[in-house]
Amino acid sequence: MRKSRGGKELESRYVFRGKRVSVKVTTFALPSGKVTIREIVEHRGAVAILPILKENKIVMLKQYRPAIGRWIYEIPAGTLEPGENPRECAERELEEETGYKAGKILKLFEMYLAPGYSTEKLHSFVAFDLNPGTYHPDLGEEIEVIEVSLEKAIQMIDLNEVMDAKTIATILYFVNSNRFKWREKLK
Repeated sequence: MRKSRGGKELESRYVFRGKRVSVKVTTFALPSGKVTIREIVEHRGAVAILPILKENKIVMLKQYRPAIGRWIYEIPAGTLEPGENPRECAERELEEETGYKAGKILKLFEMYLAPGYSTEKLHSFVAFDLNPGTYHPDLGEEIEVIEVSLEKAIQMIDLNEVMDAKTIATILYFVNSNRFKWREKLK
């Protein structure tokens, strides 16, 4: 049994164990003392990478996503392998999905994507000084690599052409962050 910030896991059983996710049904005693049952999707975590090209352009993907049955615009991303650290995963996924290697990669932030039902934590990065690498998407991926200006990407968000949460959060964080003075690095 696991304690969690005042709450306590009373009972748990797995109803599904898969390659990327597992689902368990857990009974919790909440910090207030109330008891509740939840289905929890366990995920080992993921990364998202905002690849910055010269001249204020970024690399995005147009990728077919079977879960929603459509093509979607997003930034490169991927699931952590067991024991892999997020920076290594970001470097690997960037090259696999775009064919670029980063000369410099910096962590932006971490976030839980859906803490109401999932343990998945996403680590968001920005990649600079891109050089050609080897493009080799996973067997089950259909990806088209595109280059767009940062301004166009923001317009795509405004027009609901970009509907992927990790992409929206990473681009808007990058554009609005004063932490590292990003605009100076783009010149």
